Amino acid sequence: MKKIATLAAIAGMAAVMLAPVHASAQGAPLRVTGAFVPAACKPALAGGGVIDYGTIFASSLNQMAQTTLADKSTQLTLTCEAPALFGFKVADERAGTAITSLVTIPNYDAGLKFGLGAADGKNIGAYSLQMTKQTADEGTTRLITSLDGGATWLLNGGAIASDSSVLVAFAGSATGTVPGAHTSMAVDTGPMATAMEHSKTSPGSRRAPAPGRWTRPPT
Repeated sequence: MKKIATLAAIAGMAAVMLAPVHASAQGAPLRVTGAFVPAACKPALAGGGVIDYGTIFASSLNQMAQTTLADKSTQLTLTCEAPALFGFKVADERAGTAITSLVTIPNYDAGLKFGLGAADGKNIGAYSLQMTKQTADEGTTRLITSLDGGATWLLNGGAIASDSSVLVAFAGSATGTVPGAHTSMAVDTGPMATAMEHSKTSPGSRRAPAPGRWTRPPT
């Protein structure tokens, strides 16, 4: 949501004395107003943010073990009207449907797995995201994370949590540890590693849709 804050600086009814020659001095009120408009930033995902695996038939899944799909990736870009400090959160729109026992990216725990939704009353699988190759208008930057709403920041190796309370930002330089003001930024969102449950416990329908979705909620 675009938010615009308006700042009105009013100099009271300051009297400016006008003293033309051969005329009586008169008082005139002076009102000073202004508007403070935060720089607007626009995020965009390549390809409309769609990762398409096509139609996946349940009969094509491994019967005894998980089926790991090919890694996919896209690119997130963000462009601002002026240098701006910003952060974002990622929300799992299929929260509660991730099969967290599946292996997506090695060593990723349950908090780093997103849901693929459910079919026939059964959860389908899980996927994980990793951000790499982040660059800003001034060059290479680094990914940082805050667990307390921006009060403190930690270095982030690229893992993206499915908990929308985690704030992600980009440092001011390749060695920075706090958010930097940027006018443009690009980061690869991938690999996106997707795993589906084996066919003995996956949905029994002939087609197993994978409607996984994630969005950037307002911060």
